[in-house]
Amino acid sequence: MSTVELKIKGYHLDLFGRVSNQRFLDFLEDARWSYLDTIGLNYDEFARRGVFLAVVNINVNFRAPSFLGDVLVIETMVDRIGNRSITVKQKMYNKKTEQIILDAEVVYVIVDLATGKSIPIDNEMRQLWLELSNKKNTH
Repeated sequence: MSTVELKIKGYHLDLFGRVSNQRFLDFLEDARWSYLDTIGLNYDEFARRGVFLAVVNINVNFRAPSFLGDVLVIETMVDRIGNRSITVKQKMYNKKTEQIILDAEVVYVIVDLATGKSIPIDNEMRQLWLELSNKKNTH
């Protein structure tokens, strides 16, 4: 599991003074890439392998709003590694109050850069994701 903290700033807010739902999605994506970086699975590494990581499904349960100055904690962990997909779970909560802001489930596939089609997860990639699932990090 990886844990990332971020402080809410003015440009994260919508017209109603709350963090916009789109910003939450950006925060989640940033946390997922930070998680992948811990084992060297970044954009360059995927490109070197001739593949990219594509989100094919994302489900977010928005549970509470967040406001200017809040410090949010995002926990990210691998939930499942299938033959053709990887499921990651995330939880975001307010550090001070511990109130859950949202939880999410994200499903990825590995896509071949040359064909644009999803491919099975090979043993080497599976081992990297297994390593990631056993890693505990705080950023």
